[in-house]
Amino acid sequence: MNLNEIDFKKLYLQNIFIQFFIAACLAIALVVIGYFLIFQGQWESYQSNVAKEVELKEEYERKSIQAANLDNLKQELVDLEASIAVLLKQLPTTAEVPTLLQELHQAAAKNGLTMSSVIQRPPVSEKPIERLPFSISVVGRYEQIAQFARDVGQMSRIVTLSNITFEIPSNSNKENVGKLMFSAVANTYKAMEASDEQKMASAASAAGVEGKSK
Repeated sequence: MNLNEIDFKKLYLQNIFIQFFIAACLAIALVVIGYFLIFQGQWESYQSNVAKEVELKEEYERKSIQAANLDNLKQELVDLEASIAVLLKQLPTTAEVPTLLQELHQAAAKNGLTMSSVIQRPPVSEKPIERLPFSISVVGRYEQIAQFARDVGQMSRIVTLSNITFEIPSNSNKENVGKLMFSAVANTYKAMEASDEQKMASAASAAGVEGKSK
């Protein structure tokens, strides 16, 4: 069949086979044109939406897991705050510091030790607490010192020992034979009160002003 021989103006006069063939070609051409003009854009939009749907499902699952753990996290936070409150109660107040010093003397006497010195050092801010260091020295036998250190760790308030050193007493008389001098820094801690923080803030502010004036 030669298309050049077909008179498209008199197509209705052609036989049914030619009419059907031309109609099929036109239908295919319309489908191809429609695909490139309309369907291709819709298909790309569909694929983009499918990918976005997968992403949203993954995000939903992730947030669902976080929501499921939210109650556990809240309970852990409550437990943590309760633990902090218990620890803060174990910290001495300013009024209780002399009592702690007395307990150190009592622990030394209880173990047969001689408390040779107790020197209070400047407090150290470690917000929200303040560390109160005391340099202490006791003289006694090793086993007495070891028990003294254990007793300090079991005091009613938190007290830690640091910078520990052992040496032979300088005045080695008969009473000190076989004994050691135990030196350490006994650290106790107290919660910083509002007045303490205000004092430190004022001191820092004053130091800054003084530095600028220079």
